[in-house]
This record gives sequence, C-alpha cells and structure tokens, in this order.
Amino acid sequence: MVAPWKKKEVDEIAAKLKKSKVVGIVSVVGIPSRQLQQMRKTFGDKLDIKVARNNIIKHALKKAKVNEELANYLKGPSGIVLTDLSPFKLEKLFTDNKTTAPAKAGSVSLTDIVIPKGETPFAPGPIIGELQGVGIKAKIQGGKIVVLEDCTVVSAGKVVSPELASVLMRFGIEPVEIRLRLGAALEEGVVYPGEVLHIDERETIAKITSAYQNAINLAFNAKVVNSVTVPYFIRDAQRKAINLAFNAGIYTKETLQFMIAQANREVQALASRVPEAPAGDATSKAADAGVEKKEGAP
Repeated sequence: MVAPWKKKEVDEIAAKLKKSKVVGIVSVVGIPSRQLQQMRKTFGDKLDIKVARNNIIKHALKKAKVNEELANYLKGPSGIVLTDLSPFKLEKLFTDNKTTAPAKAGSVSLTDIVIPKGETPFAPGPIIGELQGVGIKAKIQGGKIVVLEDCTVVSAGKVVSPELASVLMRFGIEPVEIRLRLGAALEEGVVYPGEVLHIDERETIAKITSAYQNAINLAFNAKVVNSVTVPYFIRDAQRKAINLAFNAGIYTKETLQFMIAQANREVQALASRVPEAPAGDATSKAADAGVEKKEGAP
C-alpha cells in the first residue's frame, strides 16, 4: 500500500507540472541544504525547485502526462524545476549563479588543482611536513615556507584525500563548484539534454560574426545584390572610379590629394638622385671671390 504522504507529494508535483511551460531535471549531488535554500532565494519567482525521491518524480511525470523521457535523466539525488524560462535561459541562470566551496575528503575534483611555485604565507613549522606529504616540494627560506616548483596535487576527476583537503583549506583554495546541474529540460514536448543547453556566449557570438562576414564576402564576390551587399558594391565602384580618374589625369576633389601625394613622391625621388655640390669646388670659390672683391672695392 502506498503511503498517503507519497501520494500527496505525487499529486502536488503533477499539478505543478501541468501548469509549467518548461520542466527541468537537476542534479543536487553535493549541494548542502543551506546552499540550496540560498539558491531558491536568489532565483526568487523565476522558478520553483522541488527536491523529491526519484520514484516520486517519475510517478508525477506519468500522472501529469509529461514526456516520460525526462525520467531517464533522474540519476542520483535529483530535483524537478518548474519555470517559464526557456531551457537555454535556465541553464545560463544556473551557470551564472554557481559558487565554490572547500574540498572535502572523498570529493571529486572537477579540474586540475595546482599549487604554484613561490613563497607561501606559512611560517616554518609542522605544515612543511603536510605539504611534502601530499607531494609538494617545499623548503624554509627567509623565514617562510617556499614551494620550489608548480605542483599538480590532484587531477580532474580524481578523489581528494583527507590530507590534501586539509592542505587546500590552508591555502584558501576552494575547488568544489556548487551549482544546480541541468540534466535535461522539456519545452513544448521536446526534451533538450543538458549538454546541448550550455552555450559559451563569447564563442557563439564570434562564430556568428565570422559566419556573417563570410556570407557577405561570398555574396559580394558572387555579385548577389541585396540590402547588405549594395553598400559594398557602391564603395567598390567609387574606389574604381577614383582610380580610373587618377590614372587618366582627371583633376577632381577626390583625385587631387592622390596626385599631390604622387608629385611629392616624385620630387623626393628626384632630389635623392641629384648630387650635392662638393664643398670648396671651383664654382664656389669663384663666387666667394667675387663677393669678397665686391665688398672690398673702393
């Protein structure tokens, strides 16, 4: 016999499912209750998060006649998200509101954790043994403990040992990422897996910009005339007209600046080829003598 509280919870979730435009399945693995409550406050009325047993969520999905493919994404401690936000905006909201926390013994590191080379804030003491115990090469120098070389103390996907968790805490390193991870989201009958919802905005904008420029270039070279390519055709025609007028020696306000620039280049080139008169040559001496005679005449 099904416990009354379970039936009641299924009915409550199913009722909410029927009213929601978007339904998401999120993983709450490793998220402390306090952080989850804080997330609820941060999100406000943008969404409703209901954490329940996976079996209860499955029954609620079935009762609400929601695409039961969502149930395939219920793995480990999970919750259901009800919102009017699009799946992509929902994923962005979760990504933007992630926090970090100290590593605990047994937690899995999501990235490589590196202790950098250099001076530490630690004074000489037993801690140098703790550092060396987790593979960090260190020595005492100038009254401080110094790390001799960059050290990867744990690789991505590896478990953090109790000793390493203690050392990381001393360094103030918080490698654990706390966030709601969207397994999948349902909108208008379509299920979107979480991996397709995460979009790098900068990378996406850069790709769109590049594609746009390539499309314009292709259309221009293919002589496709439209509202986007017309300005390029006009500028190209203007450039060619100015070039033609310049080479034909036609003086206009557009060609005059180029002609002056060309004349200036030619003058400079000519000046560089004309040899300077040697100092004290016959002509100079004669000229100088004439001047002296004229000045000395009675």
